[in-house]
Amino acid sequence: MDKFLNISYDFLLKLGGSLLIAVIGFFAARLIAYLFGKAMKKTNVDISLINFFKRVIRIVCYIIIVISALSNLGISTTGIIASFSAVAAAFALALKDSLSDIASGVVILFTRPFKTNDFIEFDDHRGYVEKIDLMHTYIRTYDDTNVIIPNSNITTTKVNNFTTNPEIRVQIFIPIAYEADFDKVKEIVVDRMKKTDKVILDNEKFTPVVRLQSYQESSIEAIARCWVNFKDYWAVYYSLTENIKKDLEANNLVIPFNQLDVHIDNKEQ
Repeated sequence: MDKFLNISYDFLLKLGGSLLIAVIGFFAARLIAYLFGKAMKKTNVDISLINFFKRVIRIVCYIIIVISALSNLGISTTGIIASFSAVAAAFALALKDSLSDIASGVVILFTRPFKTNDFIEFDDHRGYVEKIDLMHTYIRTYDDTNVIIPNSNITTTKVNNFTTNPEIRVQIFIPIAYEADFDKVKEIVVDRMKKTDKVILDNEKFTPVVRLQSYQESSIEAIARCWVNFKDYWAVYYSLTENIKKDLEANNLVIPFNQLDVHIDNKEQ
């Protein structure tokens, strides 16, 4: 306080030097973070991880700048650092749940179970990963809804990443009447899959196939399987679902529904 009340020429020089440190340091911190991000973009690193490191670099630089500016004024920073540590400990206790999300965010960014623009399934949500932040992961669903999920929930629950492999299997379950000719149904469905655009046919591993899946109360259930590139999944799925029904009906093969047959035995008393 004496230094502020008895302002001298030397103190004004130190004050100007501290302001200069703060201004130059501010731009230097942003420049360092920018150059780091530009260098990291040339590597195969997720953009969310790059943004995380850039944010850490800026925060560390800002702390160094503040301490340097105060030291230049002749102010002891030992008490400030001790006070900062006490405040940090208090925040850690008050925000322990949030810190759990932050720790989970760091785990996600480094282990990379998924990355930005991947298509994932989590609980009842399916969508593209828009951003992975320290505390939350942002998902954009097919109906263009933004779902914000705490990172701690993701690390403790099963997540299905559909983008890991470029090919994905399309499965369609088809109920068939017991009296229907299964071989005929199989021929019709396989032919439809081969005629459908975007279905992979040039790879023996991904050959379209129809198999008898199970016996139900009012029908038998067949399963049709083919492979497509991930981005074509829904277009192929809906096309097959609609056209298989049309093809079966065109061949007088009716898809059965649940029904109960009641047999009345009328006997004379």
